[in-house]
Amino acid sequence: MIIKCPECGHQVSERAPICPHCGVEISGKITRCSHCGEIYFTSDGVCPSCHQAPAAAPSASARTSQPPSARPESSAPASASSSPSGSGRPSAATQPSSQPSSQPHPEGAAPKRSHAALIASFVFACVVLATLFYFYQRSQRDKEAEDYEFAMRSTDEEVLKSYLNRYGDTSSEHRDSVECRLLALQKGDEEWQNALLSNSRSALQRYIDQHPESVHCQEAADIIDSLDWIAAQKSNSEEALRTYLSQHANGRYIDEATVLIEKLRLTTVQPGEKDMITSLFRKFFQSVSARDETSLVSTMSMVIDNFLGKSNATGNDVVTFLNKFYKDDISKMIWHIDASSYKITKTEVAENEFKYEVTFNARQDVERGAEAEVHTYRINASVTNDGCISSFNLTKLN
Repeated sequence: MIIKCPECGHQVSERAPICPHCGVEISGKITRCSHCGEIYFTSDGVCPSCHQAPAAAPSASARTSQPPSARPESSAPASASSSPSGSGRPSAATQPSSQPSSQPHPEGAAPKRSHAALIASFVFACVVLATLFYFYQRSQRDKEAEDYEFAMRSTDEEVLKSYLNRYGDTSSEHRDSVECRLLALQKGDEEWQNALLSNSRSALQRYIDQHPESVHCQEAADIIDSLDWIAAQKSNSEEALRTYLSQHANGRYIDEATVLIEKLRLTTVQPGEKDMITSLFRKFFQSVSARDETSLVSTMSMVIDNFLGKSNATGNDVVTFLNKFYKDDISKMIWHIDASSYKITKTEVAENEFKYEVTFNARQDVERGAEAEVHTYRINASVTNDGCISSFNLTKLN
């Protein structure tokens, strides 16, 4: 039969050697009260619920000598006068029993075993609570230490403010450190605002140098990257673009800079190209001064797009020009090129084929007998990729 353990109250079989929950002995150690049905330990003596002793079982001789209807109360005469001896003594049936009768404990007296169990449970509960409180406090200390380390490494003001709000009762050493860190970050934010508003490369770079761990460092570097790119674009020079690439290996405008460098390489007159052009026109005017027709024609293309207003001119047209320049009264003519006035633009007309547009000033010194004249001209010409003049025009300036 399943009963309730008198010790812990859990259900257990009455034949179980011990209670599997609290470990108290069960089999042969319990009694069911015949008055109220409560289960209790036999060693307690009385039922803890109704405080009644268990009923004594009748002996075997009494059960056989009495009829079924006999009652213990009717087995003795109503008075002492009915005794056959007339001595006035009570009969043996009315004499008190020599066996002691079981008396219940006084009400309110708690069993010793129940008191011991309650005390043990209370002590155990206190130990458990103390252990739990110890581990809780330890976990709180560990959590505070972790949050402190994280706050001191963080560059986010909100993280530090959150720590101060959460651990108001922590050690003053930790709170002072976090507060100092917060003030430093706030000061850094003020310097960041000043650097940002200045939009100055030097101010932004100074902020990065002074606050290398700031959350604004990357933003400052991005702004510097943009400023340097704008400056390189404005210069429109290969040198400036290559400087940008060397300073910003991971810049946002690397691809654009590379493309622009290639474009400039195709459209920028290189030093060797300029030397070729200046040598070509020096030879041209030296040939004019020396009236060297062969040398003069060698500087020109086979077909000249425009020569002094004439389209598709040839070498003969160039010789005609030379003869017109040297009139009969001219005894001497010398041309001087103003090298500082050169302006050359380069245009790609086909793959690896370029055309150069050239403008410059030249001075003509002419001697007419005893008189000398000086004239200044503006020359506009075109030069092919193979170093020949493909167009030529003169404009007299004085």
